[in-house]
Amino acid sequence: MSYPPTSEDPLLGRAQIATLAGVSRPTVTAWERQETDFPSPRRSNGQDYFRRSEIMDWLDRRPVPSGRLTSGEPVGTTYGTRARKGEEVGEPPAGATKHRLGTGSPYRMPTGAVDEPRPENRRIVTDLMGSLVDRVRGAASVLDYLNLLLCLHYLRGAAADRFETLAARARALNSLDDAAQLLRDVGRAADEDMRGLGVHSSMQEALERLEPRTARDLRNVVDAMSRLTEDVFGLILDEYEQRAALGSGEFFTPRPVVRLMTRLACSEFGPGEPESVYDPYARDGGFLIEAMAACAVDKDGLPRKDTLRTYGETRRADTWRLATMNLLLHGVPPALDLKRAAPWHDGPGRAPLESFDIVLTNPPFNMSDPGREERHEGQWAYGAPPLDNDNLAWVQHCLAKLRKRGRAAIIMPNKSGNSGHKAERVIRRNLVESGVVDCVIALPAQLFTRTAVPVSVWILRHPDNPCDGTLFLDARRMGAKNGSRRVLSALDAEVLLDAYRAHRNAVGATSPLGTTTAKPYVPAALVSPEELRRSDYSLNPLDHVERRSDEERGIEQELVSARERLSDAEEHLRGIQDAAAQLPYVGDHGPLLRRDQPASMASLDSLCEIQAGPSYSKLGKKQRSTHGPVPVVFPRHLKDRRISDDADERVTEETARRLRNFELRHKDIVCVRSGAIVPPALVQQHQAGWLMSPNVIRLRVPEEQEDRLLPEYLLHYMCLDESVAWMRDRAAATAAPSLRSESLGSMRIPLPELAEQQEIVAALNGLDELDRAHLAVAASVRRTRTVLAAALLGPSTEPSPGTFPRRRFEKEASL
Repeated sequence: MSYPPTSEDPLLGRAQIATLAGVSRPTVTAWERQETDFPSPRRSNGQDYFRRSEIMDWLDRRPVPSGRLTSGEPVGTTYGTRARKGEEVGEPPAGATKHRLGTGSPYRMPTGAVDEPRPENRRIVTDLMGSLVDRVRGAASVLDYLNLLLCLHYLRGAAADRFETLAARARALNSLDDAAQLLRDVGRAADEDMRGLGVHSSMQEALERLEPRTARDLRNVVDAMSRLTEDVFGLILDEYEQRAALGSGEFFTPRPVVRLMTRLACSEFGPGEPESVYDPYARDGGFLIEAMAACAVDKDGLPRKDTLRTYGETRRADTWRLATMNLLLHGVPPALDLKRAAPWHDGPGRAPLESFDIVLTNPPFNMSDPGREERHEGQWAYGAPPLDNDNLAWVQHCLAKLRKRGRAAIIMPNKSGNSGHKAERVIRRNLVESGVVDCVIALPAQLFTRTAVPVSVWILRHPDNPCDGTLFLDARRMGAKNGSRRVLSALDAEVLLDAYRAHRNAVGATSPLGTTTAKPYVPAALVSPEELRRSDYSLNPLDHVERRSDEERGIEQELVSARERLSDAEEHLRGIQDAAAQLPYVGDHGPLLRRDQPASMASLDSLCEIQAGPSYSKLGKKQRSTHGPVPVVFPRHLKDRRISDDADERVTEETARRLRNFELRHKDIVCVRSGAIVPPALVQQHQAGWLMSPNVIRLRVPEEQEDRLLPEYLLHYMCLDESVAWMRDRAAATAAPSLRSESLGSMRIPLPELAEQQEIVAALNGLDELDRAHLAVAASVRRTRTVLAAALLGPSTEPSPGTFPRRRFEKEASL
């Protein structure tokens, strides 16, 4: 498959080529048979299709014979010139799509790979992946049923009119013959739409294999897909993995891990950067989607004009189809090649760009011990990998594809970090000595459906921009159990990002580090090259973080501190519970509101002053640092309706005075302007004087409106799921959401009496405090349990009297 397949490079059949060139259909067949340089076809549903760009290149090289020239065509006219002239007089290009992706769709379009679906949509997908799977697929595979769901989902988001026509037919289904025809038409509609976007597909063949038990079963599937209100492509894949697992043995990368890796890889690039991203083993396309969203704004905080160039490769046709639809739905050009060989087997020119700013991938693992046979093929800058183990071959391929200043993030099994194999030890030594290993993060076990292999994320740098030490983070205890899997939340990913920033931005980075400023606690160690040499160049976080933690933090002191924090958190919780019991609408204190008449409504811009953040020319990367006295608020700081105190970016007092129009005051509300839309946050008293970043919008209730509207009431209303969805819907782009002040100002706000607003605010603020108190207790319990387990079960712990009991097995051994 050629690069790049985009919406301007559709696939054409032979009849369309004839129309384009102004010749008969048999002439095209004759060209194909007689001309050796005629483009090669792509096969889809038993038919041949040709990429339009390749056909035009060929037509440009073929003059029209003098006897075939039409009126007005001079001698020397090419078939390509004729085709373009036909387009200029108003004929649409052959194969051109008649719609743009997402036009007319009722969906809340996605903004990245980690959007959290609404509960009602999650329930619909769970039902679809229940008993309906076997009732609709018959003797076909679960993957064929998945293709049905994703075709319907794709058409719903990309070709809403066609979907509605098919859904209307489904509601009238009465026979299995009608159901079979509908399945063929669904597959054909998806194939035709994707061919118009330059993607060859064979969904019709896959859907024809399905054998519904009854017409009603298929009707129920289409009806359920009709009730979805947002993109849930990733959720469908998640449910599929949990219930069936891919027949191909593939598994997809958890979305919080995708987001973490993308954000880490992009952390050193400024607005409007990087220019290109590459995934050499694209599974569902998630890395390319998230990179497009993460790098979507320019220096002014608006959607960048020159979009990120994306390119990926995949090994299997089944996952290629899924990834292609996923990319299209997210507005990402589906530049995805189907390759059979490992990337390092091909010569120069196999990829559209020889190097990339960002490389992100989750390659297949080799968990068997390498043999002794050496690898002789390929060029390896850091040493030839073992012949039967490609783990470090993928690492070297990622590094080889980086531009200067480029960054890569790759998932590796922990075993690759400290393997005793001679060839792998040599490669690790060369990686360390070249300063290309920036960070290694140990992830929790059982993150992936098909494997319990413990893995890490390796963050790599181009060798021209080396680091003077490797940061190790231990995230093994993060996440929560969900059935047989462990799931990292979006908050877990943010905590790890904060931990990385805290260490990499720390003054005197070579000093010992045992904890981070991020909460909850993330064990960490920044290890110098000299220390890595002494560890035999181990890149396994467990060989550094645990040892460093034992050396630098007394276990008894940690336990005392953990117990004190737990006691304080429990006492605070009791006080909050007593106060919450007296709140209106909470517990037994009266029924919910019953108004005699609906509250009046007003537009947001009639109630508030709406101010967008400064441009990047006024507050760009050059004006910011980690040491100034005035913090700057970015979208990542908006958490749980509050602004985080992390304050990892600051400006000088002089810059703050110059930008005083963008200063925040107590009870201002901060919303996301560009980037993934999240609930707004309220400025606290101690945060007054902080500055807005270019990526946020400030809402301020003026004095003349204070007798009509409480800022806290407005915050709670704007944090409703429906309000956040409203803002997302009005964001300016698909892969690069941007909320304009004018659009935000049109939001309609209900205005009950001020006394009623006060009661609502008291109830919701009280429950927020109760929620935070419970979370603090839970975090303290987890920390106490972790420290106590290390004290009781650690390899060399000898507790002093009065702190905690000796291990039972030591007492029994002395009897």
